Amino acid sequence: MKPVSFYMLLLSTLTIDAVAGKETVVDGYVRGTYQSHDVKDDRVYKDDAIGGKLHFETASTDGVSLGASYYGTTEVVNDDNGGLIPLRGETHKSYGILGELYLKYESENSLLKVGRQEIDTPFAQTDDIGMIPNTFESAIFTNKSIKDTTIFLGQVNKMAGVDAEVIDKFTKVNGSNNMQIAGICYEGLENMTLAGWYNKLKGAEIEKIVYLEANYGKELNRNYSYTLGLQYAKESYAVGEDAKIFGGMVTVGSKYSGITVTSAYTKVKNRVASSGFGGGPFFSNSEYLIIDNAGADGTAKWLGAEVNGSKFGYRGLTLGLGKIQLETESKKEATEVDFVASYELNDNMEFHLIYSDLKGKNVGEDDAKHLRVFANYNF
Repeated sequence: MKPVSFYMLLLSTLTIDAVAGKETVVDGYVRGTYQSHDVKDDRVYKDDAIGGKLHFETASTDGVSLGASYYGTTEVVNDDNGGLIPLRGETHKSYGILGELYLKYESENSLLKVGRQEIDTPFAQTDDIGMIPNTFESAIFTNKSIKDTTIFLGQVNKMAGVDAEVIDKFTKVNGSNNMQIAGICYEGLENMTLAGWYNKLKGAEIEKIVYLEANYGKELNRNYSYTLGLQYAKESYAVGEDAKIFGGMVTVGSKYSGITVTSAYTKVKNRVASSGFGGGPFFSNSEYLIIDNAGADGTAKWLGAEVNGSKFGYRGLTLGLGKIQLETESKKEATEVDFVASYELNDNMEFHLIYSDLKGKNVGEDDAKHLRVFANYNF
């Protein structure tokens, strides 16, 4: 059966279920976004959009259900997307897309989901940083039959969204070879989580990615806690040396003050690192600058703090400040300072502000001041 016919069949079945009055989950969000990009010695770019997501999923019958999500985005006043995170499609045009359309089977310990869907793995993620996130045409299987263990198997064929090669339509991931993913997460050790992932991209510039991560977290008493994280990635290029990425992270939090401080470090050896199809898993990544920008044998250092406003009488408010410093093999530096504010008005309404002072000229990015404001109404 051709893919188009498969999707039309799913959509028809969903419509029939809705008309027949079966119990169907309906949710989503309406989102408004404004951003500006003040480039040094150039000009100020401004852009905005309004849109959202409408998702529904049928009630399960013998473990089987069907789901779909429609995403849309259009400009409000400004349509000047130069140097910005794309809020719309190719050539800045407004668009809508059936980003999710899937068949799901769920049992006590297993889940199989086939079709267009949102997924989040270390190197293939939604990366919801604009209006429409990344979604993937894929087959995903997860199993929890082994105690404290989750096994993940995936086949990813196509992708659309904010990080895709073509934003507003599904196009192939790695041609006809696609991408295969295997992962395992173990939580059977006290206070510790261990994870291992493998991505195969036969025939691509980077053909294999091995990723390992370990996190250990503990409360020192009722007021203080800490988390330690280690990560390692080996990205095997088809020709030449592999890229090897080492990372570490320390987080210390105080419940009494509502303050959490985090420090992270990433080092890449031999080749340029890749964050894959999304924002990437590396601890030191910031809003714009990531370890990929540092090039071969580059480093990234990140330091940040977050404040829970409820400790000061401002319930629903969170403030954050962070700085990343990249250094290339030739000792050139790039920095980014981010201020983040989030406010949850109630269970449905939330606001986010992100202001970034970016000095990225040495790594091929702008020297610029960037502002993003989001308003989300969730239903």
